[in-house]
Amino acid sequence: MRRIAVLAAGLLIGTALAACGTTEPRETAWPDGLTAYLDQTRLQRNTGEAFVRLVNDTGSTIEVSRLEVSSDRFRAGWKGSEPVDPEMDFDFDMPRGKCGEGGDADVTITWRETGKGGDEAGEWRTSSGHAEDRYANVDRLLDRDCAERTLTEAAEITVGDPRVEGEGKQSVFVLPVTFTPTEKAPEVTFDGWEGTVLFQLAAETPTWPRFTPHPMTGEAATLELRVLPARCDPHALADDKVGSLFRVHVGGPGVPDGASYFMKLSKAQKRALYDFLPGYCGWE
Repeated sequence: MRRIAVLAAGLLIGTALAACGTTEPRETAWPDGLTAYLDQTRLQRNTGEAFVRLVNDTGSTIEVSRLEVSSDRFRAGWKGSEPVDPEMDFDFDMPRGKCGEGGDADVTITWRETGKGGDEAGEWRTSSGHAEDRYANVDRLLDRDCAERTLTEAAEITVGDPRVEGEGKQSVFVLPVTFTPTEKAPEVTFDGWEGTVLFQLAAETPTWPRFTPHPMTGEAATLELRVLPARCDPHALADDKVGSLFRVHVGGPGVPDGASYFMKLSKAQKRALYDFLPGYCGWE
């Protein structure tokens, strides 16, 4: 069962090192049998978190007090005190990532071997290894950051007030979005929206990949995200976690093909979106 490594805010690495009678951990090779993976859960899409999972097949109990993970696209870290027996997930806040390729990263840990129950602890060490983004979830997260950074630098994006057109099964939820080019990156394009597990896009909506990319140059343009429910079973709404995460697809230099990010909606806009479901689906 996956255990969450909770950040111990007040715990300093220097305190742990002092307990071992040394001022600086010894640098050693990465432990044989210790594997690192980099990943993000489905729920962490909303929080911007990710985690490094350490899997311990070394034959010894290991305690970790510090973890740093970095690549040419991001840098982050974790501090605390957690055993890796037989595995542990170390959650951290992802910084805004850069454009690039791949999600693998280097990882450096401060660690020591411990006996059962934490007895007979060994000296603190630091070791560096490789964390594999085996499911490409972090790569996709970084691509989202790349897409958002690129488009928001190329244009000021304003999401307007939502409205509902029509009634019942003939109704549609409409959200106007205005793109005002900054003229800093006229080669950047808005390539269309993508629906969610809970909402599909109406035919009139600029939909990726069929939509002709709209360049971020010239006068401001207002495009409409027009939405219909993808399903009307009430339990789908009750279980929903990502139904309002509409993807915004972006094109431009350095942006991976198909890169997108989740459009930010205010609480009022989300509430209006979900309030649209009962009238359309006949739950009222």
